[in-house]
Amino acid sequence: MTKIKQLSSELRDWIIQTLKTGVSPVAIADALIKKGFDPRFAYESLFKIVGNEQIKTTESTEIPYEYEVPSIGQKGNMITTADRDIKVLSRIEKPFTLHLDNVLSIEECDELISLAKERLQPSRVVDPNTGAEKVVPGRTSKGMYFQIRENEFIEKIEKRIEEMTNFPIENGEGLQVLNYEIGEEYKPHFDFFPPNKIDRDKGGQRVATLLIYLNDVPAGGETVFQKIGLSVVPKKGSAVYFHYGNSIGQVDRLSVHSSIPVQEGEKWVATKWIREGNIY
Repeated sequence: MTKIKQLSSELRDWIIQTLKTGVSPVAIADALIKKGFDPRFAYESLFKIVGNEQIKTTESTEIPYEYEVPSIGQKGNMITTADRDIKVLSRIEKPFTLHLDNVLSIEECDELISLAKERLQPSRVVDPNTGAEKVVPGRTSKGMYFQIRENEFIEKIEKRIEEMTNFPIENGEGLQVLNYEIGEEYKPHFDFFPPNKIDRDKGGQRVATLLIYLNDVPAGGETVFQKIGLSVVPKKGSAVYFHYGNSIGQVDRLSVHSSIPVQEGEKWVATKWIREGNIY
């Protein structure tokens, strides 16, 4: 059988993003070889990518992402829930992104931080090769998860997110709270799963993220969407919603984003990842 000796631009981009999560070049090269790539070509390509050398790629044959306006984007400039009016500050169509204000009250932000503080652990990412969660150098925050409907306070926030997005509570992963101290960051990454790590029995692919800022950060800590030049400054109670999965199973690679290092103070955020189906 003929071994593969060419990389698509999409695969090259995936390799770059995977390296930034802390996966070793050797592990990625071995994974390519298992997929049918020529061993010498795989290792030489990885060495070039690690050394920031130009690498020739083939044009991707992947069908361009088909944009759809999610339900939250059809609610106008003021999103009304049972207990709160949420203002849309700005909107971007590609990737579909909303900057929102008044998602949580000051008191709710403080309560989330207080409940999370004693449960923080080093943050982990999903290894694209094994599917296991692990600590990597590219993600230096600490975090914890609340169980779905863990208490009345958490359920109230989940219900508000459900009303905002029109996704059932059961489509959302447990609310995660993250804490970044000075110098800590999360390098560029995607929130959706690699195709071979989607569990159809547990909600399937992630399709959207709601990132809620729980405090003001004196310097640094912005959420940056590299491919579109967007940088969002943390503001207590505000949030960013971005949608990257459509109804035909595609994912939007323009949604790559990072949390740049905190320069002063600390940063607290709450993240709700939403999947295409019921998780539980």
